[in-house]
Amino acid sequence: MNKIRKYFLTAIVFFVPFFCFADLSHLFNEKAKKTDIEKLEKENTILRSIGSIKKIIMKETPKSKLVIEPMRRCKSGYMVEIINVRPYEGNEDLIERINVAVSDVLSYEEIPFYDARNKNWEPLYDSAELVSSNTVGNKTVIIEKLTMKGFGDFKTEITLQNFGEYFVYRMRNLEKLKYKGFFTVCDPGEMDSVIAVYRDGDNWVVYAIGGANIMRVPIVSFAIEPEFTGRVKAFSDFVFAKIEKLQKK
Repeated sequence: MNKIRKYFLTAIVFFVPFFCFADLSHLFNEKAKKTDIEKLEKENTILRSIGSIKKIIMKETPKSKLVIEPMRRCKSGYMVEIINVRPYEGNEDLIERINVAVSDVLSYEEIPFYDARNKNWEPLYDSAELVSSNTVGNKTVIIEKLTMKGFGDFKTEITLQNFGEYFVYRMRNLEKLKYKGFFTVCDPGEMDSVIAVYRDGDNWVVYAIGGANIMRVPIVSFAIEPEFTGRVKAFSDFVFAKIEKLQKK
C-alpha cells in the first residue's frame, strides 16, 4: 500500500501540465461535439468511454489509423478513446521518454488504480513478470505475465515500434481472462490497447484506444464496465506521469 500511495502522489506531482492551444478542430471528425474540441484545447486531454470503434471522434489520417485500424477488430464489449496534445517545443524528446516509460514493464505493478465501487486505491496489477524480450531493428516484442485482481494471471504481448518521427505501442492478452476464476470474459487477443505518438504541426499528439471484446455476462457486467474504464484511465495517468518525470529540465 505504501508503494501505491507513493506512485499516486507521483502522478499528482508530475501529471500533464495544462497548455492553451489554438484551434484543434482539424483533429476531429463530424461526431465530435464543440465541447470535445474546447476540452482538448483547454485541458490537453480527452478520455471517453465509447463502447464501439464507430463512436471515435478522432479524424482518420495515416497517423491516427496506426491506432484505429488494429482496433477495428474489437467489435463489441468495452472501449475507451484517449486524445492528448502537447507542444512540440520543450518536448522534442517525447518519443524517447514515452518509449522508456512503457517499455519498463516491471513498473506496471506500481500503477495505482482507484476502485470506484469499493472506494479504495489498489495496484492495477498485483504483479508483473518479464517472460521474454526480443528486439529486431526498430521493433521490440515483450512477453509479460501479469496478475490482475478479479482476473488472475495471464500473459500479454507488448509490441514497441520506434519510427523516429512517430512511435507505436500495442498490448494484447495471450491467454483467457476469467472473472473470479469462473467466467471466461475475454478470449486470447480480445483485450487490446494501441498508443501512437506523432507530430501535428507545432504539437505532439498522443492518441490511444483500449478495448476488450468482453462477453457480457449479466451477473458481472455491471461491475466490469466501470472497472475497465477505470483501469484504462489508470494506465494512461501513469504513463503521462512518467513521461513528465523523465522530462529534461
